[in-house]
Amino acid sequence: MLKSGVVMSSVRWKIESESEVDSTNALVLERARLCAPEGLVISALSQTNGRGRLGRTWHSPPESGLYFSILLRPPVEVEQTALMSLIAGVAAAEGLADLTGVSVGLKWPNDLRIGGKKTGGILCEYEKSGGPPPAVVVGVGINLETPPGEFPEEFRARTTSLEEAGAAIEADEALGAILERLDYWYREFLANGFEPVMRRWEALCDNLGGKITLSTANDAIEGKMVGIDMTGRLLLEPPGGDIRAFDSGEVLEA
Repeated sequence: MLKSGVVMSSVRWKIESESEVDSTNALVLERARLCAPEGLVISALSQTNGRGRLGRTWHSPPESGLYFSILLRPPVEVEQTALMSLIAGVAAAEGLADLTGVSVGLKWPNDLRIGGKKTGGILCEYEKSGGPPPAVVVGVGINLETPPGEFPEEFRARTTSLEEAGAAIEADEALGAILERLDYWYREFLANGFEPVMRRWEALCDNLGGKITLSTANDAIEGKMVGIDMTGRLLLEPPGGDIRAFDSGEVLEA
């Protein structure tokens, strides 16, 4: 089980550990409504109803991954709170790479990847009550080991773990490394805005310049992934067309 306690940093992380929960995001959202301060971290060895993007479930088998949620209360405009997902992505990719030596890439908007396969994801949820300032709950799920029976069939070909990449690490080590980098990038964002984060995110993006298809609610648009803008939107350059910005959709690759 992950260690509980308080880690001293610019953000005062208060870590609480659980064996099995429904969803760490749900627990932190509940605490946010009760006016919990910034820095609360709830981690679990497994989730029975882990949340993923677009209403999906995050596969959270016991003792195979790191599953945790963080409460932040950034003193920024509401529209900027959506940037927390990208900031957390940079922090997680750097933290895992620093700890393991394995190159961890980013795919818009919230995937952590090794060798083009997904090894982690980030889900941010927002809570206006229990403030001010409003709460941002940053949920992170990372595949540390390949679970018994491997991944669900529909994900197997495009999912991996740090263990498969040759990096065997403990959950508490990974959590500490990610929180250290999140502390840095969160302070950098509050002090200097999103541009430094944006540049670092683009440097870590593993399909920058590649051909993609962006699947949206109404269309599928092909083009070249050219980066993100200052609001975190994906920048896509269709063949022979002008660069377009998108704030939602799913990136598909050939």
